[in-house]
Amino acid sequence: MRRIWILLLLTAVIGGHAEARKIEDVPVEKLKQRVEKASDTIFVLNFWATWCQPCVKEIPEFNKIPNTYKGKPVKVIMANLDFPNQKDSRVLPFLETNEVKHEVLMTITPRGGEWIEAMDPTWSGAIPATIIMYKGKRFFHEGETNYETIIKWIESLL
Repeated sequence: MRRIWILLLLTAVIGGHAEARKIEDVPVEKLKQRVEKASDTIFVLNFWATWCQPCVKEIPEFNKIPNTYKGKPVKVIMANLDFPNQKDSRVLPFLETNEVKHEVLMTITPRGGEWIEAMDPTWSGAIPATIIMYKGKRFFHEGETNYETIIKWIESLL
């Protein structure tokens, strides 16, 4: 009987932990509309993938941002670009073993790549890529970055 209770408890803990991190599938156009609306929120949007080593390397840099802007309307969104059918097999396991403090979503992209230019006309499509938007102003960077540089970009838009 005790083994059954332990098994049930482990199942609840493991199951509850896995369910705690749900990732929404968001079409890129919907994501674009969300971050481009003029509001008091500063959106830091990072495009990344689990297979991209520079992307993974810079995640801790983005994790530092909330401590700098406590109580201020700064929202970091980690827009994952792994294939949608890899969410369960790759992305969720990655999030279980790597600390990502921000909202993570699966970016659903239409075929053809036109969405890349729609996000920023200077973007070649390489990742990581970061877009910061605030009250109609925007900053774009293609390539790896670090915490200090992200803070400079944010401050340049304030």
